[in-house]
Amino acid sequence: MNQKQAVEAISKLTGRDIVVSPMYGKINEWREWLEGNVKGFHEYYQKTNLSNNHFTKLKRHKTNMLLKGSEDWASILLNEKTQIIIEDEPSQRFVMGDDQISGVFGENDFWRCANENIATSRWSGTAAFEVFVRDMVVTEADGRLISGDGIGINYLSADQIIPVTYDNGIAREVAFISDLTRNGKTFQQVSFHYLEFGLYTILQFTIDDNGKVLPDSQSTIRTGSPMPWFSLIRKSGVNVHDYNSPLGVSIIDGNEDVLRGLDYAFDNFVTDFKLGRKMVLMNRSMFAQDDDGSLVSPQEAGAQLFINAGDKLLNGELYQEYNPSLRVQENSEALQKMLDMFSFKIGFGTKHYQFQGGTIQTATEYTGEKQDLVQNAAKEMICVEKALKEVTRAILWIGRNVLGVDCNPDAKITIIADDSYIIDQDSERKRWQEEIKAGIRQRYEYRMKFYGETEEEAKRNVKPTIAELLEGKAQGVVSDRELRQYLFPLESDEEAERALAEIKANEPTTEQLLGE
Repeated sequence: MNQKQAVEAISKLTGRDIVVSPMYGKINEWREWLEGNVKGFHEYYQKTNLSNNHFTKLKRHKTNMLLKGSEDWASILLNEKTQIIIEDEPSQRFVMGDDQISGVFGENDFWRCANENIATSRWSGTAAFEVFVRDMVVTEADGRLISGDGIGINYLSADQIIPVTYDNGIAREVAFISDLTRNGKTFQQVSFHYLEFGLYTILQFTIDDNGKVLPDSQSTIRTGSPMPWFSLIRKSGVNVHDYNSPLGVSIIDGNEDVLRGLDYAFDNFVTDFKLGRKMVLMNRSMFAQDDDGSLVSPQEAGAQLFINAGDKLLNGELYQEYNPSLRVQENSEALQKMLDMFSFKIGFGTKHYQFQGGTIQTATEYTGEKQDLVQNAAKEMICVEKALKEVTRAILWIGRNVLGVDCNPDAKITIIADDSYIIDQDSERKRWQEEIKAGIRQRYEYRMKFYGETEEEAKRNVKPTIAELLEGKAQGVVSDRELRQYLFPLESDEEAERALAEIKANEPTTEQLLGE
């Protein structure tokens, strides 16, 4: 990505004075750590011959823990248990279908891509969703958007995002850039979202590798939307490289030496195994010879195990074993120390990457020992929830105002996040059930909590207990028919009416009761 060329092109086309953020150099450094290919570190030269100062190029073994940490964060912040609830059924169906995985989200493989986008925001500091209309139709006179054929979503990393105007860390106008290859040549496609009289306009164009705008590639789309069709996911924390920028910093920012320490420890571990192979140094006379006169080792594995030491005796013996120490305990402890440091630095607490004992900790142990993770996850979810709501609302706005779909962009949107990293769901359900029995909670609240239903839906789906029905009967709000329907669910209306009439006919009068 060449952000400078994109900014210069936007400035020429719009007259805007845009400053290129210094963040992109840092983002490139973090990408090297993500890929495990840091210049001068993962490939290096080491002197291997002291007599002639010969150096050999070596590759360092790597853990790729920045990728692992980013993916683990994404698994916490957005996973299969995350729910987006829109309190309007047509809107819910339009965005997610009847099964939560179809609709606009299904067409754009949203849940998988969004999870990867959050992982991207962890290593690069920022990621973005860009919503667009497929096959847009605009007026020729002024570029006003009038129709389209579906909705698409782009998922972008930090080096594809150019904030243009922003305040309090909130991006108001943003340009997005993507690489485009045609006939073996690479171009950059630019999409600039900016405000005109309170409504968003999108300027799209393509530039070549010299930064020149291609002829006939420029188009202007006046969306008529007061809300942005983009949303940024920013990792929380102070950006010391560009304090006012809406771009965030990597989970490893300022702690790259921890990644170096991890790869040093792992490389040493692997190297000790590689160099620790047993060898047997043997006198030449102990080797057999084949028909060509070549020496043959006593066993099939001899090429690696047996070494010809010549005609000299080895400390008076014909052979000598070489059994170097693998230093497994020392290497394991060193690697665990670096894993603890890494885990702490990226916000998981010191024991997130524990492989000892071969067991998985329970949720209770996890909460007690992972207070750092609990606090940090709650903080990170603020930005994730905001981004999910914004992209959902943009889809609803386009659906109603561009595609003519029956949906409501003003409907209430609720994000239900997975909190199983804090609480064991089975234990939490049992606790709620006990509190319902004790009268502390209502049963409809249980459905709202664990089934993601609205209050109205939950109350409608909750069946009353016999105690509640009898109390309602005494208060005059439950009829005899409703009570029988609960007690005898298979009884038909005719049977119920006949039974109630018979009971009423046989019911003693007040005079009879007093006379008795």
